[in-house]
Amino acid sequence: MIRITIQVNDINTVISVYDTIRIYRSDASDGTYVLIGTTSLQAGVSNYTYVDVDGTPDNWYKSTYYNTSTTNESSFSNATQGTSMIFHTVTYPEEYAFNASEQLIIRRIRRYVGDMKDLGRLYVDQSTGEYCSNILEDNKTMDLVDRMWPVYISVDNFEFTTLTDPLVQNYQYLTFSGTLVSGTQTKLIEIWYHTFKFSDKQIFEAYGDTMIPAGLTSSNVTQDHLILQAAIDLLQNMYAEDAVDDGAVIRDDQTLYDPSPGLKERDKMISRLQKMLDNLINQYRFSELSGVLLD
Repeated sequence: MIRITIQVNDINTVISVYDTIRIYRSDASDGTYVLIGTTSLQAGVSNYTYVDVDGTPDNWYKSTYYNTSTTNESSFSNATQGTSMIFHTVTYPEEYAFNASEQLIIRRIRRYVGDMKDLGRLYVDQSTGEYCSNILEDNKTMDLVDRMWPVYISVDNFEFTTLTDPLVQNYQYLTFSGTLVSGTQTKLIEIWYHTFKFSDKQIFEAYGDTMIPAGLTSSNVTQDHLILQAAIDLLQNMYAEDAVDDGAVIRDDQTLYDPSPGLKERDKMISRLQKMLDNLINQYRFSELSGVLLD
């Protein structure tokens, strides 16, 4: 099951000509696209969501604007991929409402750094009568252990659907407005969440903060250059953090902990991306050269 988000940049102009969005699906970004569904345009509404129940993460999607009266149809949008749906309907808000083009940038960087989102679940059944060790001393805060962003939260079957309750702190803790224990018994708690090394917001901030690679200028740098440079910056940050926090070899009479193979692989990833970036820079630099070579 895949969710596709469509952003209409100028809804007032679009809705004066069209009344419907058509969604098309393909097995490849440059493949043949087949119409799978529609959604109606609404005045003043710029963001639309379509759920493809038969979709997979490998599918690609395009959309058009369509007038059901005149059968006039716009050209295709750029190809994009949707996001996987979990068992529950997503009801906890995203950290930030990225548009389709921003989501594409984030997904590309995630692939480069190997930080694809995974899914986690915490379920506490009050019938056991046990106190949940994830609840901290204030009786309001839960430690999810992983770096995460929630997508569904309920306590005693009451869903939490606002960013203010619970508060997400440091991508690890959830602080609720009310208590999580009734007497000596933990309430019925269910939390689904995405895990990652970097959140979508952190990745997009890294993309926005990245410096123009050496050899390029603001006039010839492209989105592809900045995406690769942001991926390199993030991997270097991960490498430095892991080398300091977990880089020591630990040995006792029975066990050995040696993080060097993992650090070497990450170093290879950085070198591989740097080579890709250097080749892309040279491609653009040489493409701007003109003239006649005299020998």
